[in-house]
Amino acid sequence: MKFLRNLLMLMLFFAPLSINTILAQPTAVKGELTDVKAKALLDKVKKQYDSYKTMESNFKLELKLAEQPKAEILSGKIYQQGDNFRAEMGKNFVMSNGKLIWQKADNVVQIKNASGKDAEGMITPQTLINLYEKKEFIFGITGESAEGWSKKATILTGKPTKRNGDYTKIVIAIDQKTNNIVSVTAFGRDQSRSKVTLEPPVLNQNYNASMFNFDKSKYPGVQVQDMRMD
Repeated sequence: MKFLRNLLMLMLFFAPLSINTILAQPTAVKGELTDVKAKALLDKVKKQYDSYKTMESNFKLELKLAEQPKAEILSGKIYQQGDNFRAEMGKNFVMSNGKLIWQKADNVVQIKNASGKDAEGMITPQTLINLYEKKEFIFGITGESAEGWSKKATILTGKPTKRNGDYTKIVIAIDQKTNNIVSVTAFGRDQSRSKVTLEPPVLNQNYNASMFNFDKSKYPGVQVQDMRMD
């Protein structure tokens, strides 16, 4: 995030556990595969999300850094249209037209590529449910609970296949009735924790292309930094 930190994300996004529990999470064993039931659920969720023409949802982001005693809580709204997405948090935002990513924090806007080295480590709405397909995380069903607005959600826990990745664990809560993602929690290797809780989505709205493209003329006085690496 990274999308979850930038949102979120993502995305990402992102129920909390103690630091000792986080550090105790093992890296996936070589050759280990995502649990069959977990894969079936993720496949179902992916198919459902792929069927949405557009999607928007209010979200809450909880960001806890290792050196901070309390989590910072932000709220905002996310919009998704294919590879395009926009996440707003107050006057700040992260948006992408599928080719470029613009991240605004205070009076600075950074530009990055939406693919390649610039996007490494990001968890975006469209890549979140593809993590298991890329074999970056091995997922298993680890329980069920009430989560956010969901009365009963299936909890999936993903452990990384690489020891030097940005995240030690990702936890996804999926509502059992609608198969919508309720929350995503990402545990950083730096002992940070990011949790994104999504409200039930509003589907198939019409968005203008300007929703996902940065227009500097609308933000006078903002400094633009081109951070593209390639």
